[in-house]
Amino acid sequence: MLILRLFPQTPSNKNKSFTKDLMKYPTLWILIAALFTKAAVVSKAQKAPLSANVTGNSEVSEQMAMAACGPRIRKPWELLLPAEKDIYLRAIARSMDDGYYIKFVEIHTERMTTAEAHNTCMFIYWHRLLLLGFENMLRSYGGEFSCITVPYWNYVDETQRFLMGSCRSMEDCSQLLRDFGGSSNGFSRSITINGSPIEGTCVVTSPLDHFCEATRLRGGNCAGCVPRGDWSSTPFPPTTAVSSLARQLFANPTIAGVVGNLEQGVHNTVHSSLGGAMGVLEAPADPIFFSHHASIDLLHSIFYKCVVGNTQPIPIEQKLSDPRVFTECPRRRPLPRNAIDQNILYPHSNILLRSGEEGMNPTSVFSEFSILEPFFSPLPSSYLSFSDIRDIGIFSYNYEMTGLLAELFTTCPGAGVGPSSSIFGASVRHLESSNNIMQENTGFVEAVIVPNNKTEGNWYSKALAAASNSSLVESAMADASQDSLEAIKDVEKMTCVFYDECRGGVHDLSDEFRKSFHETASSPCTTILADIKSGRDHIRTPNWRSIFLSHMKCGKA
Repeated sequence: MLILRLFPQTPSNKNKSFTKDLMKYPTLWILIAALFTKAAVVSKAQKAPLSANVTGNSEVSEQMAMAACGPRIRKPWELLLPAEKDIYLRAIARSMDDGYYIKFVEIHTERMTTAEAHNTCMFIYWHRLLLLGFENMLRSYGGEFSCITVPYWNYVDETQRFLMGSCRSMEDCSQLLRDFGGSSNGFSRSITINGSPIEGTCVVTSPLDHFCEATRLRGGNCAGCVPRGDWSSTPFPPTTAVSSLARQLFANPTIAGVVGNLEQGVHNTVHSSLGGAMGVLEAPADPIFFSHHASIDLLHSIFYKCVVGNTQPIPIEQKLSDPRVFTECPRRRPLPRNAIDQNILYPHSNILLRSGEEGMNPTSVFSEFSILEPFFSPLPSSYLSFSDIRDIGIFSYNYEMTGLLAELFTTCPGAGVGPSSSIFGASVRHLESSNNIMQENTGFVEAVIVPNNKTEGNWYSKALAAASNSSLVESAMADASQDSLEAIKDVEKMTCVFYDECRGGVHDLSDEFRKSFHETASSPCTTILADIKSGRDHIRTPNWRSIFLSHMKCGKA
């Protein structure tokens, strides 16, 4: 109400010009953001009683957790201790039993919510809030669960092994997929998850044997399994290779650019490749969903470090005017009210997350009437608050990285518009160097780099060097960063052709995925191969196959 009194109702066709006027006055934007935040706080003042089996996630409890656990550091699944893996899987099973877990499926499928979460410039920031709320929910069980962080799926190193011929499928290459139950321990059936029938092998390995497909069901009335595709015969999509991720991260150095590349690239292709529940909007039914999105979240943190490159907190005025951090964009569905942000996602816009069984009577997760409110209400609610994972107050967090992800983070290949990697020594902690992961001068939670002496990634550095030399010869461009980008794109083309010729072919997005996610574009490699085969494009680096074949054998996966 307060906002509408300050700013009279504005017709939607004037939103754009209205915002341009506001952008001339950054302090006014700050006032708007502050008022939205205040309004959100007031609306959350009265909280519903907590269930008996959870503890609140107030700022005090989070500070206590930080004192006991240290800052939140998300680790790759394969580096968790056996006890840590067991605790995480048991927490998921418990949340399925208690009815919290299915609410995250409802959020992801709710009509207005999913339209804001996908195919918009805020795809990363929306899922960042979802992951933190999920993490808070698991931590709320207390005791041994108090220090849980969502483990990410290191499919970059796993794809490397697939390329090298060390393993033959996603399931064969991925310890995470196997530890989460694989794809064969079940039976073929269709189950209706939150109103949508989904087919596949319904896997019964714990914690999936606790899964309940609808809020109204409990105990023996639940399916007790989650449908999955045949992961034992499915190759990793080329978008999970380092040669593709370098392009996805650095080809378009704006938040809109990197969000579009990651969503159209690694996000869509992994969902589509896995199939089953993961191949449709009901994907949170499968716990793999949260680790997949933690990986995408990590990738954005690499973009932020390499392209934005700050080692100090950025003032809000600078964030508002920096397209690498924030840009407004149209909503896919207008809000059902005449508000300032009815048609546009602005920095101050409150993130929309609503749950309701089969989309009926959806309730905001910030509402006192939502059972998820204790897990979300302590968190910020505006998009701009989630631009930097190190700068979310007591809910700040970071990632432990190893292998090729650590190389991407430390070397920033192709991030020509960003600062040199030498600037970042203060914001990276090597695992053996210190036990203090809070940067003293800023309070930032640092990334953790785990040393890795493996050399399987040498093919990429050699291919990139050859492509860089070829780009310099072929191009008269004086812009070195543009040459570097062309080289990165060339190595991705090589990878697509190698997949097509030697790793079982390139697969486009499935029909089920397209229909559910309302996706019309093709996978990146599908487009690249079509352009090469039609003569619209070509690989500029001569004799590139000799580089690949000196490291990898050519054989159908």
